[in-house]
Amino acid sequence: MTRPELGPRAIDAYNRLARELAAFNFVLRKTRPGGTVAGETLMALNGLINIANRLFRRHPDLPRFLPVDVGIPMAMADLSVIIARLTLAALLYQERYRHLTASARPYVFNHDPPAD
Repeated sequence: MTRPELGPRAIDAYNRLARELAAFNFVLRKTRPGGTVAGETLMALNGLINIANRLFRRHPDLPRFLPVDVGIPMAMADLSVIIARLTLAALLYQERYRHLTASARPYVFNHDPPAD
């Protein structure tokens, strides 16, 4: 099935999502933090969820994500599951739109943020 190309705003939103997911994946997989997360981290996660839900709204087969309560600390295992689901959905979205900028591809697949 051929899809129309995304506009520049959608591509920019996807690139922001990919960069933020790469940062979360880097921290979760490389540093292996323990304990719980709260406050600022959960607000950043809610930002990712908002971007993802806006990008995926026209794709009924992609998952929808509920915002997390920033007042309740979250276990690292729960955060890892949400980030893994977001990453998988982003990869599926990227496969549908092959013309997405090449700069986003290394972020999501390598889980390493760029060395700017």
